[in-house]
Amino acid sequence: MELSDFKSTLEQFGLTDDTQSGFLELFTRFKQAPINPVAWENIRTPEPSRLVPYEELGAANDTQKNYALSRLAVCKLNGGLGTSMGCREAKSFIKVKDGHTFLDLIILQLAHFEKSYGVNIPLLLMNSFHTHQETLARLQNQKTSVHIDCFQQNRYLRLDKETNQPLDPNILGEDAWYPPGHGDIFSCLQNQGLMDRLLDEGKEILFVSNADNLGAVPDPKIAHTMLEEDIPFIMEMTPKTLADIKGGTLYEDENGKLHLLELAQVPQEYVNAFCGLDKFTVFNTNNIWIHLRHLKKRMEQAPMELSLIVNEKQVFGRPVIQLETAIGGGLECFDGARGIVVGRNRFRPVKNTSDLMLIQSDLFVFKDGEMLRNSAYGGKELPVVKWNEPFVDLGEYRKRIPVIPDIGELEFLEIEGDVRFEGKVSLKGRVILIAKDKPVIIPAGVCLENYQIIQ
Repeated sequence: MELSDFKSTLEQFGLTDDTQSGFLELFTRFKQAPINPVAWENIRTPEPSRLVPYEELGAANDTQKNYALSRLAVCKLNGGLGTSMGCREAKSFIKVKDGHTFLDLIILQLAHFEKSYGVNIPLLLMNSFHTHQETLARLQNQKTSVHIDCFQQNRYLRLDKETNQPLDPNILGEDAWYPPGHGDIFSCLQNQGLMDRLLDEGKEILFVSNADNLGAVPDPKIAHTMLEEDIPFIMEMTPKTLADIKGGTLYEDENGKLHLLELAQVPQEYVNAFCGLDKFTVFNTNNIWIHLRHLKKRMEQAPMELSLIVNEKQVFGRPVIQLETAIGGGLECFDGARGIVVGRNRFRPVKNTSDLMLIQSDLFVFKDGEMLRNSAYGGKELPVVKWNEPFVDLGEYRKRIPVIPDIGELEFLEIEGDVRFEGKVSLKGRVILIAKDKPVIIPAGVCLENYQIIQ
């Protein structure tokens, strides 16, 4: 499809000028510059000064922490539905613990900072068209001193994979549209006036993270470092494990510039090296710190050309593509951007129901909205939880495990099939429960230690 025809098609469906401009820019790059893997020989581990351990950040006294927090705003990426858990509501409204949703816990965190430091940290929610109206409706009943603003990110039209023709929303309705990734935040901040408004209010730092990452709490030490050293962009990295083999990482090119490396950019023959733990020891948490004055200056110079992600999907069996960008790609647009290596405690995402069970167990406690490891269980590794249908569905999970088991001494748990707990149980060591031909019912009050049943 020619660019002129593409632009004419977009005009038919009511996209604003700014939205058309952003979509056309991605489409132009897609047509004119095919995505190629990075040159592996140019990839090297960043210099220590570019990838700094959190413990080596400069100390900040109480006055400096207060000042840094007074210049901070928080943005949560709130565009996702709970589809990975079989849920169609905004993921941030799933109840996590003690009746609190993800959003409740985020608000409790910020209210705690307001009380402890005497500063107001406003909360921004970047919604997609999937979550925007539901979020606005839910917030009407939210009683809090935290100032909350919502904004909706752009929506673009999916493209037919064979023709590159935009899908027709008059025929396919909402399924023709998609949110173009969280890299969209930069144009939204500029075009919707949010960046200028925050700066006018004295906010110089925007801390952005996923709404489902319960470890992503504002950190006064990082905020102080960003202001003190005038760093334009910080990406939090954390030590990699075999469970994180697909996570993006940072590398330095031959000119000393930092780049985000995603799996899709890696030549096939080097995928094993990318996924292993030898060459790359950290990965991106998607906890991002943006210095708003630097962002404003950069965007006044030229649009931020973030790395293009071509995401293939299916719509009613029809192969389509989505042109997206990631917020982490912003790191490549600033001189002096930096990675900070933080502890695993700052990366606690809840992506599925097995993650949710761990969070809801006694292994974690919540204080002022912040999730903490329960000190009663020491520093032992979290158990590995592996389960399949029907437990991946949130409704089935809640029905089949009505009371979270005691898992303080659990090492490994695998569940599959028609398994049901009748009440509180204790699981220790390695436990495997697989129902193939008939139901497996676990009575309340039992202790299963190094137990296996397959029937």
